[in-house]
Amino acid sequence: MAEILGAMNMPYRNAWVYCLAMIAMTVLAFWPGYFSRLGTAKIAWHVHAVTATAWMLLLAAQSWSIDHGERARHRSLGLAIFILVPLFMVGAAGVEHSMAIATASGRDPFYKLWGPALGFVDLIGAAAFLLFAAMALKERRNVARHAAWLLATPLLLIPPALARVYNAHLPGLIINGPQDFPLFRWSVHLGGFTGVIIGLWLWSRHRRYGRPWMIVAAIILLQSLTFETVGFSTIWQGAFTAFAGVSASTHAVGAAVVAAVALWWGWRAAPLRPATEATSPA
Repeated sequence: MAEILGAMNMPYRNAWVYCLAMIAMTVLAFWPGYFSRLGTAKIAWHVHAVTATAWMLLLAAQSWSIDHGERARHRSLGLAIFILVPLFMVGAAGVEHSMAIATASGRDPFYKLWGPALGFVDLIGAAAFLLFAAMALKERRNVARHAAWLLATPLLLIPPALARVYNAHLPGLIINGPQDFPLFRWSVHLGGFTGVIIGLWLWSRHRRYGRPWMIVAAIILLQSLTFETVGFSTIWQGAFTAFAGVSASTHAVGAAVVAAVALWWGWRAAPLRPATEATSPA
């Protein structure tokens, strides 16, 4: 009975539906540029797609298990964070590297126009993802905030995914060829605006432990601002194209090490479990 009552009081019930819906939206968003051409896509994009999908499925499984009072399974599944987060960061670094190569080559009209700006936005997104994962570990004793940190990670996907959806289906922003690439700017900002609104709405509904929602909204807003500023700065453009000269393996190892350090910090920074709770059966 205690487990059932505990499950009823859990925040963000049925969040697993939201996670699965995000996977479906991602497939729709990236169908033209990735899923419809799997055979020709770069390995870095495959790693990124697989690890991002695995992360969303993990969140869905954890949400479902806690909704049904299966705390032991929820905790066991949670240990996968130590594998999936470093792998996700490796995939993100691979995508960043591939975009830098495409930008430096000057042969891809899309990345020639938007490569550096997108690269900076994605760098912020990857750093935010890692921060949220580490903070979820640090605040794992606070159920509401722990859940909010984890569920904030998919919200980072909303702006880039919706930007592609808008460019494919929203009149006035539809991209039919290179001549329409300048329209991508407005879909980026519209997708970011949507993400900020969702983050603030979630914060308004969960103010007591809703700091993660305010932070993710601020980060998405920062991405829009830096897209137009830092993303087009001479210093960043030079640094971004220089990434292309660094080996992919160096990027991968560096990303994995940074992820491991952040997760170790998050785990160690959590407050100790009270003695009564530590000695009671799980």
